[in-house]
Order: sequence, then structure tokens, then C-alpha cells
Amino acid sequence: MSNLLEKNLNALREKNSELANRLLAHIPMEIPQLVQQNGSYNLIYKGKPLHNVQSPLGEAKEIFSMAENRPDAIHLVYGLGLGYLFQVASVNSKGTVILYEPDLNILKTAFMLVDFSNDISKKNVFISDNLETTSEYIHRFSNTKNTPLLLSTLENRELAGAKFDELVSELQRIVGMFSLDLKYTQEKFYPLLKMTIKNIPYLVKQTPLAEIKNYYQGKTAVVVSAGPTLDRNIETIKKYRDNIVLFVVGTAMKAIDAHGIKPDFLCIIESYDSYKQIEGIDLSETNFITEPFSNPNLYKANFKKVFTHISNNLPINDFWSEISNTDNSEYLSKGTVSYTALNSARILGCSKIILVGQDLAYIEGQCYSKDSAYKDLECKYNKETNKWEITAKDFEAFANALSNHPDAEVRKNTALDRLKNLNGALYYVKGINGDMIPTESVYAAFIKPLEEYTRLYPDAEYINTSLVGAQINGFKNMSLEEALVDCHEIINRDINIEFEYNKEQIKDNLFKSKENLQPILMFTEGLKSTVKTINNDLKRYKTINTDILKGLKKLTTGYLAMSGDLSKKNKLFDFITTTERIDLDYEMKMTDSFTVDSVSKIVEKINIYCMGAEQKINEISELISKVIGEI
Repeated sequence: MSNLLEKNLNALREKNSELANRLLAHIPMEIPQLVQQNGSYNLIYKGKPLHNVQSPLGEAKEIFSMAENRPDAIHLVYGLGLGYLFQVASVNSKGTVILYEPDLNILKTAFMLVDFSNDISKKNVFISDNLETTSEYIHRFSNTKNTPLLLSTLENRELAGAKFDELVSELQRIVGMFSLDLKYTQEKFYPLLKMTIKNIPYLVKQTPLAEIKNYYQGKTAVVVSAGPTLDRNIETIKKYRDNIVLFVVGTAMKAIDAHGIKPDFLCIIESYDSYKQIEGIDLSETNFITEPFSNPNLYKANFKKVFTHISNNLPINDFWSEISNTDNSEYLSKGTVSYTALNSARILGCSKIILVGQDLAYIEGQCYSKDSAYKDLECKYNKETNKWEITAKDFEAFANALSNHPDAEVRKNTALDRLKNLNGALYYVKGINGDMIPTESVYAAFIKPLEEYTRLYPDAEYINTSLVGAQINGFKNMSLEEALVDCHEIINRDINIEFEYNKEQIKDNLFKSKENLQPILMFTEGLKSTVKTINNDLKRYKTINTDILKGLKKLTTGYLAMSGDLSKKNKLFDFITTTERIDLDYEMKMTDSFTVDSVSKIVEKINIYCMGAEQKINEISELISKVIGEI
């Protein structure tokens, strides 16, 4: 092994030991050739140079100069070559540098020719050869206010060809999902926490779904979503209704009910008031599957039984799981109710799971089933703008279906915002027939989790009956008739189970969680006192001096103790302060010098964090006391 390779691998091993080991063992099948052109070195690979032949360093500097450079920037460098662009980014980036080089032939050759050890050793530099690790790095450094900046040479893009476009598409999906997750975390954690606590008087009367695990062992499940192709499959569902376990998501319920079909299970997990989806429907023979944080207005319906799906990858559910001493390891969610229904069918033991109306795309101008809650949406190509556009055929009907608010103006604005968001998020995915078809970016993001699910649980047979929608690998594509032709009648559907939570223990756990919040109020008072001292010093001195810096250190140390150790030990407090913490952590990351303005901003943010913590602790404590009395 060459000295340079060993030096680079030793530096890499500190951050990505798996890649270092792969590189050590890798034997290049095709070795890039080192050449000298116009006074600079270049690599020739598969007959193509990896850098500009006139000025590779000049090219790298020009590419980086066009990228935004601030402390929260993520500079994602695609392709290493001889490292010109990578090293320019490493030297100059104020944020994070992620090198993504999928070709080990190039990576190992470069490591044998160039000393990258200083670059690799920097705290803000990371290297990956696969998208999974790259996405982990992106996730670690992403927030709602930054987007990874993809930097690459023209030569590397030409070498990758169509694969580069696929990479860009995949990165867009990854970034979109992470941004959505973080935005959801920042905006929804506290409201969902309050919703969960408010729901506890309902939750104690429900049964965790896993309590009836394998009840339908070996049976066939049909999961119905509201995609356009649902209409084509209604009659087949009716024909085989007695032979299947039928799961229906909220937006498809009216379409199913319009044809006199009664599902075994209805799934709704939204925290917003989605009662409109099921209003007026007799659900007395239908079981309901929902999340602990779902909107309580849904309980106005008269369900046969209610089962709780306590998704373990939604951190907010940890609160209910711990309070009720419920094991939630069986439950998975990925933000879409169809995924919840799919997982529910698996928990109940169904060996064949069939998707209906899971088009994840806009088919022949239609966004949803003609009898669904969102039937008035259509997607058409606008020849004047040369773009696909989503509109509502009957705007008022769409607004009324979307919102339950009594104010017509609020319903109108909600519908307009929804249309704006839908059009802003138009996306294109590979269809079952191989063509690229329009969809919503959120729907495109659902494809990968569904594909991963089939690999996670390979024992079941997965079938997609769309035939014209998005391609979902891992699912067989076939008609519903063909998928159901060999299934047999299910005789017993009555779920007889006696389950009861220990209500006294739940009340005791709630009381303890409330009491554990009280000492934190003393901590916030101490920080607010330090804030006051620093603000007085700033007014007095009007410049940054030793006293102010000492006060700032005391303040930030106290904040880090609260947001770190205290949050880890007290999950309820962690959920309460998530929004303010994300905002404050971003502000602190963006501060690269101490001026009167930057210090004032940090001090103010910490003050807001403390006041928000106090307000929410008091609010949650009062709510818990109320709920304990209602259980």
C-alpha cells in the first residue's frame, strides 16, 4: 500500500470506517490514467477527462464561487477526480462539505495520487460512496432554511450521463423528505403533543392494534386509496368482498360507501379535522385504526371498535407509549395513511396485501377517484405555459371538502393555498409503463418507503393493481381480478378481545411527568436573569467586552444543558421546546463572529426559548391535570 493511500485511509477511518475498509480491499477493474495537460494534471477515465483540460483548478474555483457560502451551507461535491473541486470546497466552505464519489476505481486511484488527509480530517468534511450514507450526512446538517448545493464539474456530469439526472432526482427526493420531516417536527411537535394529551380519555378506551396480531393469518388484504384507478376496481371489490380483509383510507371512504361497500377497517391519522371525509356515513360495522395524535373530532363517528396504531418512528408517540406502558415496536409509519393501512394488514397476519387506487400519480388528468373527498381536482397540460397544472373543476365543492371551518373565506383561502402548494410541488416519476408521469412531490416521496417495506417484510406477497400509475418496485403489477381469483371466503370477522389499560397507573404516570417539569422552571429563571445582565451590559458598554463574553458563555452553557441533558432525561420537556430549539440552534450555527448585533440576537433567542418553555410547561401541566380528572 502506498504511503499516500495509507495516510488518506487513516484519516477517513475516523469518520467512515466502512468506506475505508472497502477501499483497502478494492481492486480497481479499470484504472484512471494520470496525464499532464497544459501544465496541470488530470485523470482520464473511460476515455474522458475528469476535469477541464485547460484549467482544472480555475474550473473548480469558478464552480465554488457560484455557490452560496454561509455557516449553514451544505456543499455536496459530486465526483472526486484528482480533487480540485473537493479541495477548493474543503478550504473555503463556511458550512459542511460532503463528497459523494460512487466509483471506487476513481476514489482509490485519487487516494493513491493526492494527499487529502488534512481535508478529510476537518470537522466539516465528510466522504461517501453511496446515497444512503450521503443522505444521512445531509439529514444531520439540514434544517428548514438550507438546501444542499450540488457542485460538480461538467466532465463528471458527462461521464455519469443519465445516471447524473437520476442522482439529481434522488437527491431532490431525499432533501424534500428531510425538509418535510424537519418542518413537520418544528411546526407539529407541540400541537401533536397537546392533541395526544387531550385524546388520552379516548385512548384509554381503545385497543392497541398489536393486541389482535395475526387475527387474519394467511388471509388476503386489500388496501384502498383514493387514486383515480379506484373507480376501475369498485365492481371487482364488490365481487370479492366476502373473500378479503378490506382496509380503506379516509379520502377513499365516500367513494367506497357510494357503492354500498362496508370496509373492515377505516384508517385516518390526520391531526387536522378531517371529519368531512366520513361525515354522514354509517360506520357502525367498521373498525377504526388511528394514531394517538389524530384529531378528536373523528370520534364523533360511531365505530364498531377503535384500534390504536402507535407508530414507533414518530417520536411524539413515545410519550403515550411510555405513559401507558405500551410496546409500540410493531408499528411503522412514513407520513402516509396508506402506509399505515399496509402495516396494519401485515400486523394482522395477511399474507397477500393488494393496493388499489395507490396510483401516486395523476392519471388522465384525474387526481383522485370521482367519488372521493377531493374528486374536483384535475391535472391538465397548459399549452400556453407549457406546464402541467392542477385546478379544481368545482372550486367551492373542493373548498368545502377540504375544510370544515364555518367561515367560507377561511375555506376559500385553505383551498387556494392547497392548490398553490400542489402546483408548486408538481413532480415526475417513472410509471408502470416506463413513461414519466406527473405527480405531487410528496406522493413521489412515498414510493421509496413502500419499496423498502417489501424488503423489510419479504414474507408477504405484495401486489399493485394501478397498472397506469407510478412504478413501485417490490410489488407485482396485475389486475385486481387476477390478484383475487384464488382467494377464499372469510367466515369469521368478529373480533372478540378484552383489553383494558391500567388507568390508575396511567394517571400516576401523567402526574409524575407533570411534576418532573416543575424543576425546569427554576432553570429557566436563572437563564432569564443572565439574559437581563447581558442586555444591561450591552446597553452600558455598546461594545463586546470580557464581561459580556463571560456572560454569553454562562448563558450558552446553561442553554446547552437545558436543550441537551435536560431534554434527553425528560422527553416531555424535549417535545415542548422542539420548535424554539431548532430555531435557536440554527441561529447559533449562523453566528461566526461576536458583534453587538449577533450577541443581541442570540441572547434574545435564548430569552424566547426560556419564555416559551415556561409558557408551555404551565400550559401542559394544566392540561395534564384536566385530563387526569377526565380519565
